[in-house]
Amino acid sequence: MNSKFLAQCKIEVKEPVTCSMKEISNFHEAVKKGGKVKLAGLEDRIKNCRLLAFCYHNNSLVGISSIKIPNRNYVAEIIKKTGIERKVEDLAFEIGYSFTEPDYRRNGISKELKKQLLSQMQPHEGTIFSTTAIRSSQNFLEENGFKKVGKSYDGENDKGIAYYERT
Repeated sequence: MNSKFLAQCKIEVKEPVTCSMKEISNFHEAVKKGGKVKLAGLEDRIKNCRLLAFCYHNNSLVGISSIKIPNRNYVAEIIKKTGIERKVEDLAFEIGYSFTEPDYRRNGISKELKKQLLSQMQPHEGTIFSTTAIRSSQNFLEENGFKKVGKSYDGENDKGIAYYERT
């Protein structure tokens, strides 16, 4: 991690209702660049998040992440694919919509955004989960108290997606 670089960045964590239309639009565009989510209804899903995190370098948005409030049908699908024994309503929050501009990767941006998001979540708020096939993301989750549960599965964009949760 390049802490010298991160010191030059401005990181903001906000509730979507406190974001400007421009911030929501910029977040939306960054999620689209990641190419891993369904675009239909994306703006509404972003506005429904619990928290959004932004990383700016020289006033340019270079990284994003969020704590999502996942759709119940999506959660049911995850439960089925992983074979975990959970109730849909137990899985309240998901770390997601993480994206860092290619020229800024390997500077610890995503890790720092997720750390700040998690620090603002109250432990009693419910189970936080994440699904990822990216090894560096899996390492982050394991280092921050998440446990891999259930079986891995293949998705539309990735193979070997693992489910992690923290209660």
